[in-house]
Amino acid sequence: MLKFGLVGKPNVGKSTLFSALTKNQVEIANYPFTTLKPNVGVTFVRIPCPHMELGKECNPREGFCKGGIRHVPVEVVDVPGLIPGASQGKGMGNEFMDGVRDSQALCHVIDGTGMTMPDGTLSEQRRDPREDIRIIENEIITWFADRIFRDWDRFSKKADSTGERTDRSLGRKLASFGISEKEVALILSKEVFPAKLGLWSESDARDFAEAVFNHIKPVFRILNKADSMDSQSIQQMRASVERVYFISAEYELALEKAFESHLIDSTGEDFHISDKATKQQAAVLARIKEFFRSPEITRILDITGELVQKSLGYIVVFPVVDESNWTDNNGNILPDALLMPSGSTAHDLAFRIHTDIGEGFIRAVDCRTRRVIGKDHILQNSDVIRIIAKTK
Repeated sequence: MLKFGLVGKPNVGKSTLFSALTKNQVEIANYPFTTLKPNVGVTFVRIPCPHMELGKECNPREGFCKGGIRHVPVEVVDVPGLIPGASQGKGMGNEFMDGVRDSQALCHVIDGTGMTMPDGTLSEQRRDPREDIRIIENEIITWFADRIFRDWDRFSKKADSTGERTDRSLGRKLASFGISEKEVALILSKEVFPAKLGLWSESDARDFAEAVFNHIKPVFRILNKADSMDSQSIQQMRASVERVYFISAEYELALEKAFESHLIDSTGEDFHISDKATKQQAAVLARIKEFFRSPEITRILDITGELVQKSLGYIVVFPVVDESNWTDNNGNILPDALLMPSGSTAHDLAFRIHTDIGEGFIRAVDCRTRRVIGKDHILQNSDVIRIIAKTK
């Protein structure tokens, strides 16, 4: 399953955001290191479900479908709070870094009010949130660069002596960090590094680490507590920070709780307040409703879609066995919705289903057009595909 990590220093609202994303209650408190071990949950990417074309309900094996919208699961990890020095193991640094290594993307949660100090304690004086972005993301890059450059002399001498391609050598070295040879090749095509690994310096390793978080594991900056920020501050941050979003995790969680208590009829922007709400509750909910109507504010589930589909470039593909009825062997309609990288082929899908199916691939069928497609056919978002293979 696709995974992304919530990172950030303590006390910026990561646990609240995690709860709102996954609807799981984790320990939420106003002190550093509330999350002592990574919390793992599931959020969803939303896509129109092809079952609407059939006029029959689908039977999801994972996630769910509601109102014709398929909710495809994505794993989210709330890793321990990070403080300066974590790259050297200070505080919860080791646990933090373990939570980062196998995430496909990172959501860096920042206190948009600037009232949280680097160690997670609250301050009466406002700090520039951009300083927090610099400090925390420097820790991530420093940690990764240090691990890239460990045992570099021995590694580079051996790799250079064999005449092996740089991307292949680095791919093996970085495989434990969830980085493939193909992704290494992508970085080397976009950035400039010495041709021989033996000529790389510690500075080159750091540049490579930065490239990883630019091209392979993109970092999204999520400014929390936007309900306490003024419009001018939001506009200034938006103009100076890339991939930035403004949210209120507390408001998101409040809407979830209000919906569970039947005080509102949905958690969308146009929810209606029930007569069950007290005057005080109705006033708070009306304020939240007005806040989420602002074009400067992003809802949490929209961030998930932005991260997975637009930035990471993933598509959703529906593999089936019966090309006419779009079912599996048990008659379940569109049981699986798989997130695949953009540019994936029918052959990639076959291997994703099972190694034996990939190795025994014969052909595939586009179930909408009934057209036979080959292994190199590039899949599109929402494709319904049958794989025909010779299996053992």
